[in-house]
Amino acid sequence: MSGALYFPDLQTAERPDLPTIQARDISFISGLDYDAIPIDDLRDLELDRTSVLTPETESRLFFQMNRCYFRASQLRQSLEGQTYCLDESEGEEELARGDQLRNQLVIIFHKLTVSIAKNFVSPRHSLEELVSEGDATLIRAIALFDPSRGFRFSTYATYAIRRRLARYVTSSQHSHATPVDFREVPPIPDCRRWTLPYEQAMEAGLAWMETALLELSPRGRFIIRCRFGWGREFEPRTLQEIADELGISRERVRQLEVKAMKKLQALAASVDLSATEIKIA
Repeated sequence: MSGALYFPDLQTAERPDLPTIQARDISFISGLDYDAIPIDDLRDLELDRTSVLTPETESRLFFQMNRCYFRASQLRQSLEGQTYCLDESEGEEELARGDQLRNQLVIIFHKLTVSIAKNFVSPRHSLEELVSEGDATLIRAIALFDPSRGFRFSTYATYAIRRRLARYVTSSQHSHATPVDFREVPPIPDCRRWTLPYEQAMEAGLAWMETALLELSPRGRFIIRCRFGWGREFEPRTLQEIADELGISRERVRQLEVKAMKKLQALAASVDLSATEIKIA
């Protein structure tokens, strides 16, 4: 059974024991005619994480996954109240195979999550963070997808993932403070948080940063200001937004940003801001 599909670097899940099956909430699509779904060992398929599923292959995988979970649920009910013995392991095997098919579907459609998550990347939300949220929605979509309705899973999952990520990036729980120009922020009237040395250090840092930016090329300076919202006329922007404005590729913007950051880091390494003297009028 483990050889039905071939996935490089994919470890076959260990067979769960009976207490695990009893504790699991086994979900499957209730509207399918499981008596009409034949057992399909899928031995003719060799899929990996780069595979693009045809409608027929996609339906076969989803039908078999739901059939496995349905059979596991049935067998678990038939064994309730009975003493477990090694001969009664068919339910475990069905559950393990259903999990294997589900995991394989997650691997195949992971690239869909990545492609959608790229559209929501911002200075506040990294690609890794968004992909993690998107994959959680992908797993839920796989469990809820009904292959008998004739729709493609990618259409169903795309809508679900986009809606989830849109809500995630606008959620107050995950939002960050709007970048501000610290030169316009009045001193905080709390000596425990705002002291004269702290204010001097901040002023020194701000003054140094403005000077250091002048050491960059005009394009590098513009990219750094746009990426981090440095300055009152700038808001944080994505690499793609900057690329569109400059008329260059997104990758070229990333390269220029890395080059500019390395130069700023080299300049900062040669300066001791804590020793900078600020004359207060």
